[in-house]
Amino acid sequence: MNKKKIIALCAGVVGVIAIAYAGYSSLHNRQSTTGAGDALNNAGQQLRVTLDPKRFQGDVRQAYEVAERDPALLAQMHCYCGCDHQEGHKNLLDCFRDDHGSKCAICVGEAHDADAMAARGVPVDQIRDTLRARYAGG
Repeated sequence: MNKKKIIALCAGVVGVIAIAYAGYSSLHNRQSTTGAGDALNNAGQQLRVTLDPKRFQGDVRQAYEVAERDPALLAQMHCYCGCDHQEGHKNLLDCFRDDHGSKCAICVGEAHDADAMAARGVPVDQIRDTLRARYAGG
C-alpha cells in the first residue's frame, strides 16, 4: 500500500472517530443539561450507528456488538453476501445499521472474523484480504 493510500485511510478513520465522538459528546451534554429522559433516549437511538445489539441473541448479538464497538473497522470491509446489489449497502457496517445482519450468516461471520483478527493486531488490509478469500465465493 503506498503512502497516499495509507494517509487517506488514516484520514478516513480519524473522520469516523471524530463524527462518533461528536455524536456521543452532543448526546452526553444534552443528558447532563436537560434531564429529558425519554426524549433523550429516543434521540440517542436515532444517533446510533447500528441497531441496538440487545435486540438480538447469540452470535447475531455479538456481531451487532462488534459493529457498535468498532464501526470504523467494519466500515472498511466489503460484505460478500450480495447486499451491495440487493440492499445498496456500501460496506459491512451497513449490514448492522438495519436488520439485514440479523438474517445473514455471511455478515455475522465476517464481523466476528474481522473483530478476532483486529484483536490480534492484524492490519486492516490483511483482514480485508482474508475476508475476501473466505467469503467472496458466496
